Amino acid sequence: MPSETNCFKIHGLDQLEAEYRLYQLAGLHHDGAEFFANVQRVIDRLSRQMKAPVTTFERDGNTFLLAPTGYADPPDHITLVGAVAAIRRTEETVRLSFVGNSPEWDAVRMRFLQFGFQNPLWKSPSLWQPGAGQPFFFKQAAKALGALELFEGFALRVMPYPEGGFGVVVDLRRKLVSRTPLAAKIRRDEVNRLKGRSCVYRMGDTWFEVSISGLCDQKIGEPSIPLNGKAVSLINYLHTQSPKPVPGSLANLSPESHAIFYRTRGPEQRAAPAALCHLVEDTHGEIGARHQPLTTIGPDERSRKIQEIVTRFLQAIKVAGATLTVSSEPARTTGRSFNLPALGFGNGAKLSMNPSNGFIQGIREYARSRLALLDDRRAGFFEQSSLARQHFVVPKSIYNSSGPQFLADLKAQMASLYPNPAGYDPEVVVYDDLTGSRNFVGQSRAIKAALEQARVSPGFALVMVHRYERRVRSADQLAAWIVKDLNNRFQITASVIHTDMIRRGYVARTRNGETHYVIDESQRKRMAGYLRNLAINKVLLTNGKWPFVIDTRLHADVVIGIDVKNNTAAFTLIGDGGKIIRFATSPSRQKEQLLKNQVCQYVEDVIRKECGSLAATPKRIVIHRDGRTWPSEVAGIMDACAHLATDGCIDPQWQLTIVNVSKTAAAPLRMFSVHPARLGQGTSVENPVVGSWIAIGNDEGFVCTTGKPFRFPGTANPLHIRRVRGEMSIQHCLEDVFALSCLTWGQPEGVMRLPMSIKLCDRSLFDEATDVNEDEVAFGNDNMAGGTR
Repeated sequence: MPSETNCFKIHGLDQLEAEYRLYQLAGLHHDGAEFFANVQRVIDRLSRQMKAPVTTFERDGNTFLLAPTGYADPPDHITLVGAVAAIRRTEETVRLSFVGNSPEWDAVRMRFLQFGFQNPLWKSPSLWQPGAGQPFFFKQAAKALGALELFEGFALRVMPYPEGGFGVVVDLRRKLVSRTPLAAKIRRDEVNRLKGRSCVYRMGDTWFEVSISGLCDQKIGEPSIPLNGKAVSLINYLHTQSPKPVPGSLANLSPESHAIFYRTRGPEQRAAPAALCHLVEDTHGEIGARHQPLTTIGPDERSRKIQEIVTRFLQAIKVAGATLTVSSEPARTTGRSFNLPALGFGNGAKLSMNPSNGFIQGIREYARSRLALLDDRRAGFFEQSSLARQHFVVPKSIYNSSGPQFLADLKAQMASLYPNPAGYDPEVVVYDDLTGSRNFVGQSRAIKAALEQARVSPGFALVMVHRYERRVRSADQLAAWIVKDLNNRFQITASVIHTDMIRRGYVARTRNGETHYVIDESQRKRMAGYLRNLAINKVLLTNGKWPFVIDTRLHADVVIGIDVKNNTAAFTLIGDGGKIIRFATSPSRQKEQLLKNQVCQYVEDVIRKECGSLAATPKRIVIHRDGRTWPSEVAGIMDACAHLATDGCIDPQWQLTIVNVSKTAAAPLRMFSVHPARLGQGTSVENPVVGSWIAIGNDEGFVCTTGKPFRFPGTANPLHIRRVRGEMSIQHCLEDVFALSCLTWGQPEGVMRLPMSIKLCDRSLFDEATDVNEDEVAFGNDNMAGGTR
């Protein structure tokens, strides 16, 4: 079945040339942990200051700053945190064509083109951009939603075109914004409540997004801003700087109005009239969640509107004297798909895809069979060993009501899903939630006190807590504290659940004068799914009991997943197709980039611990790095392999391949399945078949780990896979990533976007890498963090 993408070929590149001046970037410690972060800071700062596509280039161990001619020279130094970057002119220039065969310069070419394509969009009076590098949105709202407005927009990204040359990827975005601005005379307590919230600042005809940091002490009519050597009022400044005639929103401002502070990317703090600021509503927040389905775009609508944007905005782009055009037809693929891997279950049971009734139907049957085999006593979980000591930590309010019935239902679910002679019979620990606050501080103290009093033994725990008020998308400190503290203090591996579903799912019934709790009939189906999900994800997976493994040989002998978040590094080892799966976390002083010796030690340790368990000495070692692999990490991984080969842990002729697994992109490449409409008129656009893939050159590719026939809202978002080094072909790299995504343990009948090599890292880091304020637990006021919700 033919497939289309959202990548459109750029024409006219044979008429385009760019000349760059080279400057040596010195003064930064090349082997230091902050080197690459500082280089990126230099690029960002100079790009903003010079309004030019500044970038860098590595040559012979030196880092060069590249600035296009026709712009002012960069400064001779830039002060960074803890370092000063010296910028030394070399008198060397590089002239780039855009149809050459020098791929080492492609990143510079794409940076130049990206800047050139965005320039006319910045100037378009119909568009606004939240910030540099972000999508563009139309100023005219697409739809009014009561107190909110829905704004439609698009993001674009230049990338190599599948058939050579360069293309531009265009994707849609949607944003919910309050129709009415903040109150002109907003109170300080209201601003304090909104600190950190994003809002659209409509500064005349210029709109952009800011983050609220406080209330300004001066009214907008009072002198507060320097302009031409004098102090002027904010309202005067805005009138002076805005093109005439000024819009009504600015003309109607009262000098008595209040202003909010917002921060720029640097330390500078600026002010904006509150009456020009409209709050952005996050779809994860209480208000935005009501309209979240409207921000989800299906493949047919997405494809159609992308075509409209290309036609309207990208037909004639002036770049450095050349006129570039973008094809009206997107890149097409041959519709290649990987087969689903064979799986192994308990008692030697196997599952393979049967396409005899058609490929799509074969996928459906495969997914249903995954779930059915877990319920089949002749198959069941691949890992069927007994459970270690278990604990159930529950608040007193639940224990005194629906808690016993909930635990009985959970035990029954476990007995059905994971029959075992020892069974699941956790020791119950009740903590007091009746006399203290149900916020982070109150609950953490109560749980700690209950566990100490019970003198719990090492093992595993399911901990139930109340939700508490916290900022949208902010980390759950309570869950993070439970995972960390119970492991450090009591040697207990914990998972966390919340009281919400138990409160909704059970009702009290009175019979013969006795009250007992039963599942609410209106919630029975939902509770059945919840109990199954809880048993698999919160109990069995936490205990390392894997439902099924890959029974098809991967191209890699060993896959190691690596991720770093908030000074915590996570490593996952998958060997023998998933029959051996281990994961570990380790504290790290590095926020993103691991040091050479550090990653060397970690990779050595994780392979040494399992080399005796592997069926054969591994030869093909593949690293899946979440995000970006840094040069220091590549060097460390290679050293680790050399040491392991010397000690006989891996084959002396080892082959190392490192791939970056990118989950997000400014404008992701998507694939669409296109076929004639059912009524015979036009075409129908649907999500691609799961397993669809496309290669971009020798080192990049995309694979759809979600797609038809599975139902989910929106459009499939393929994973972007880039080979950093190694000999394994990009096709084989993509195929292994797809196979590992079929280990859908959390939802056996569905799909999972990430390969298990990355998913287990994410799972480990979700709570462990959250920054927990231990001082707040020990000394904080338990009324300071809000109540339950």
